[in-house]
Amino acid sequence: MLKFAGIGSAFNTQLGNTSAFVKKENSLILIDCGGTVFHRLQELKLLDTIKNLYIIITHMHPDHVGSLGEVILYNYYILKNKVNLIYPNKEHIVQFLRSIGVVKDMYHIISSNEIKIQDENLGKLSIEYIPVSHVDTIETYGFMMQLDTKTIYYSGDSNTIDLQILNKLEKGEIDSLYQDTCGLDYEGNPHLSFNKLKELIRKQYRDRVYCMHFDKHLDRAEIMNEGFNAAEIYG
Repeated sequence: MLKFAGIGSAFNTQLGNTSAFVKKENSLILIDCGGTVFHRLQELKLLDTIKNLYIIITHMHPDHVGSLGEVILYNYYILKNKVNLIYPNKEHIVQFLRSIGVVKDMYHIISSNEIKIQDENLGKLSIEYIPVSHVDTIETYGFMMQLDTKTIYYSGDSNTIDLQILNKLEKGEIDSLYQDTCGLDYEGNPHLSFNKLKELIRKQYRDRVYCMHFDKHLDRAEIMNEGFNAAEIYG
């Protein structure tokens, strides 16, 4: 269901910063907006016909918000449109944007742990943010998203999967699970190693799990051989 403008980790620049999207008519949902994302949106010509743009932010590392300012400014000045920005902590995201010259008049902020939106093209969209384990220095979220009768879990950056999410996957309550996955496996890893993913997800449920946010130490063929899906760059 999700398409990807980029699928790489912060240091795997060849694959671009991980960012997913859903487009229907002139409405677009964009998940995260790292440093390479604005350039990719321009390459894909995704923005110029968009009237309703929703940007969901999982956390504020540069590979997830690095070009957020550019996207907001481009929409405001060039497309004469205000982005709908979604993030649980309004104060933090507003402060960050102000520090780079993006003021509140340039975008709409939707800030809550549970969000419901009715869009003219996308229909009903609901987002429930879930705190996840990544690093100690900043708050980090995954989220459950319901759209077009489908339920998606998107991990953001996380080094584990909560038991509640695993239970929902096994009960068939999650149609697709998108998980930050890396090849490196070491104590204190801020990302989920592929070895750990294999321990967490039993084989009969792996066809609904999509690995993303790849480092340079994970082979796509290995992912597929173990029954998982691997996110691919759109276009």
